[in-house]
Amino acid sequence: MTEINSKIDIISALKDSEQRALNWFADIPDHGFFTRQGEVWSASDNVDHIIRAIKPLIKALKLPKVALQTMFGRPGNLSRTYDEICTIYRGEIAYGAQASGTFLPKQNTPQSPEQEKAELLDQLSSIIDKLISVLEGWNENDLDEVQLPHPIIGKLTVREMLFFTIHHNLRHASQEGD
Repeated sequence: MTEINSKIDIISALKDSEQRALNWFADIPDHGFFTRQGEVWSASDNVDHIIRAIKPLIKALKLPKVALQTMFGRPGNLSRTYDEICTIYRGEIAYGAQASGTFLPKQNTPQSPEQEKAELLDQLSSIIDKLISVLEGWNENDLDEVQLPHPIIGKLTVREMLFFTIHHNLRHASQEGD
């Protein structure tokens, strides 16, 4: 992937990850979109999981920065690169880390697969667009001065959390493997 550094780069990469994920999921036939293979998540599970992962980030980014610093402290280090965050995450996954709790998708059997697939993909597009909209209210420096907890990696600066989100979107759309 191209080097991602600035807020402008992050917004561009989020938009790109959105489009790539939507295209990949849209190409999956409606009848197979909701089908699990044993314990392996279905495409719909992956979309639901991405949505569930982004919602709390949006909620956090809407809070005052000072409130986030009070809740989670100030970062002690500089933000790591996109590639470093991807490597750390892949390492945790290789050691058995996995989604849990509110981040687990709810499995359902749709009445109308075509309609429910379209609605789920609309939700995915909408949630990423909301994230980008909220991010636009942040300045470049604040991305490195505020940190948030990640359930697998630990505390990440907002910039690192956005790097993770880009990778996570693509990973679950089978665009960047582990």
